[in-house]
Amino acid sequence: MRLNNKFAPVLAVIMMLSAAALPALAARVETVKDLMTAKVGVQSGTVGEIIVKTLLEGSSGEVVSFEKVRDIVDALKEHKIDVAVMDGTSARYFAITEHESLRLLSREPVSKNLPYAIAFRKGDALREKVNKALEELIADGTRNRIIAKYIVGNPSPSDVDLNRDENREKLWVGCAADFPPYDMRDEHGFYGIDVELCAAIAKKLGMELAIVDYRFDDLAEALLEGKIDMICSAVSVNEERKEFLDFSEPYDAEQILMVVLR
Repeated sequence: MRLNNKFAPVLAVIMMLSAAALPALAARVETVKDLMTAKVGVQSGTVGEIIVKTLLEGSSGEVVSFEKVRDIVDALKEHKIDVAVMDGTSARYFAITEHESLRLLSREPVSKNLPYAIAFRKGDALREKVNKALEELIADGTRNRIIAKYIVGNPSPSDVDLNRDENREKLWVGCAADFPPYDMRDEHGFYGIDVELCAAIAKKLGMELAIVDYRFDDLAEALLEGKIDMICSAVSVNEERKEFLDFSEPYDAEQILMVVLR
């Protein structure tokens, strides 16, 4: 149908406004290969960030780093990124707690079997004591029960027994309390897989757990300056970190997974 010329300018304005209102087409991500053309959200300072940056090098994909894992999820829901890439347990946590809007891509991990361990200053004798406690907590099933609770349960700070006693020495543990379900904080206190595991370790050592919250990137500095006794914050063990830190035996092993919108 041919339009009358007098309507052409009006139609042009309507089309222009409609196009401006439409969001940019997002990249559809279903496999690791799809990351090469996507805008990928990661947490800064993590092994996951390093892996994704290396993977996307030379591609048209874009890495967007966020300070907190919650910020990655929010950016995904606001269509600012195409896919969130994070540690497997965190990915499953968000896929379950926000299942109406998020979907976990678990068939093809970005990376496999990254060991999580507790970090210490080089040569610190505390490492040996913690290793012994960890061995017992893994053997008796405590570690597995804690992890399961934070995936399928409804935990809160009240679950965490800090082993408080004014006569006990404190075990000062640094974490970045913005990494569900490992490290979290609300108005009632700290909780999470790492927090509750450290509480169990402190009890084994006859100590009171004291948690100190830092940005993830600041944890190593706080440890080396003696502000904390150890770091337990979903820290992946790699060769670079082993140059200046000692690590416990792994208490968990993670995949790096992708989360997308439904």
